Amino acid sequence: MNMNALRTPTVALGDVAPITDVDLNWWIDKIHTLDWVFAVTYADGAPHEYVCDRTEGMDIDDFERASRVIQTFGEPQRFYKRTRTYLVHDGWKYWTMDDDHRKVTLVNRGRSHHNYGVQNAPKTRSAATTAYDPIATYWDECFSLSNEESKGFTALVDSATGGFRKCRTLDLGAGTGTALDLGLTDSFRLTAIDPSGPMLNVLVAKHPLVARVEAMTFRTAREHRVLGGTKFDLVLALGGAGSYLSKTEWDELPKHAKGRYVMSVFAEGEAPVTQDLSTDDLLQARSNVRSFASEHNGLIHRVGRFEVLVAHG
Repeated sequence: MNMNALRTPTVALGDVAPITDVDLNWWIDKIHTLDWVFAVTYADGAPHEYVCDRTEGMDIDDFERASRVIQTFGEPQRFYKRTRTYLVHDGWKYWTMDDDHRKVTLVNRGRSHHNYGVQNAPKTRSAATTAYDPIATYWDECFSLSNEESKGFTALVDSATGGFRKCRTLDLGAGTGTALDLGLTDSFRLTAIDPSGPMLNVLVAKHPLVARVEAMTFRTAREHRVLGGTKFDLVLALGGAGSYLSKTEWDELPKHAKGRYVMSVFAEGEAPVTQDLSTDDLLQARSNVRSFASEHNGLIHRVGRFEVLVAHG
């Protein structure tokens, strides 16, 4: 289990430096000023160049910023059995080796046409731009579920499934992979839907064997019929993700479900840290979840900041 998912979120949005196009352009300009060193020991198997903590013009803050840019604007690729996030630009691809952005002291780059092994990593590139994109690299560290919420969601999923943790699961608003961080199902049984590519980049970095990633909304997935006629054993919308579903999307859920749901919306007086939903949106979301509960023999529970529907089918 990723222990970041058990931290209590105490950081305000204004306490982090969102990663935007300004940062991407900074890195694109920066790379042309740096002394890239060829990695001699990898000349035969994986030729590439690097800058490190000895490189003039790069300090620890620059490395962290570059790492977050790569994670935000890149996309997963395979390096044989490993999966990493690569930012591709102008014939080169850039990557780091550390999971913790604050500890990065090395950035690599290689030719973009160099591939290593079968390229079957999930595709996270999204046509949409969301309010979550700029803070995706901070999410697990700063904005994830509290201890109470993590335990509450786990208990409610167990109540819906009888404790069975091998359900074929549809995760709506999957974000950085809370369902997998909490061990609610196996990565190779999860279909993750989320319109934020950067959030999905974090998910894939942690859980590279995720069965399927669709970088879009549930509505778009339905319109493009990417789910086919699949009916999942369990449908999740954790961390208030159900607040982003329209009434039509709620009505379409049973077309892809066998009857087990754990779906959450923001409770009265609560709102996403991104502040991208209006008061009317949040009110409508609570109305949607209650209507769905009444139509599908569900119960509503309060878990931390959320109202959570549990339906057993």
